[in-house]
Amino acid sequence: MTIKRRQYIVKPKLQIKYLLILAAVIIVSSILIYYMFLDSLLNSPGMDQLSAGAVKNFVRSYTSGFFWAILGFMAIVLIESIFYFHRLIGPIFFFEKVMTRLKNGDFSVSVHHRHKDETIELATSMNEAISNVRTAVSEDRKKIDAIKVAIDSGDKDKAKHLLSELTQWFKIEK
Repeated sequence: MTIKRRQYIVKPKLQIKYLLILAAVIIVSSILIYYMFLDSLLNSPGMDQLSAGAVKNFVRSYTSGFFWAILGFMAIVLIESIFYFHRLIGPIFFFEKVMTRLKNGDFSVSVHHRHKDETIELATSMNEAISNVRTAVSEDRKKIDAIKVAIDSGDKDKAKHLLSELTQWFKIEK
C-alpha cells in the first residue's frame, strides 16, 4: 500500500482547530505585549516633554508598526504550522487508514513514512508489529495444517502437542 501524502490538510477539523488555537495564543500574547511595551514607552523619561500631538503620532506609528510586525509573524507561524501539522497529523491520518485495513483482516499492509515525519519511531514499531503478526499467523496456519494431518492419521498426542504450541506468541497478562 503506497499512498503518497501530498495533501496538506488531511484532517481539516483537527488541523483547523489547532491553527485557531495557535492564532488565538498569538493574538492574546500580542495584545499583552503591545500594552506592556506601550505603557513602558509612554512612561519612559522624556515622554512628558513631548506635546500631545507628538505622543499621539508616536502611539499611532508604534501601533501601526506593531500591527504589521505581528501580522507578518502570525502569517509565518501559521504557514509553518501547516507544514508541521502535515508532518504530524498526516502520518496519524495514514495510521488510521492502516489500522482500518488491519481491523478488517488485511495484514498485507505496511506503514510508510517520510524522513521528515515526526512519527518515524511509531511507524517503525507498527511495521514490526504487523510483520510479527503476519509471521505468527503464517506459522499458526502451518501448525493447523500439521494438526489436521495428525488428526487424520489418528496421532492424537502429536495433535495435542501441536495444538499446545499454537499461538504461543500471543501474550495476555491478567
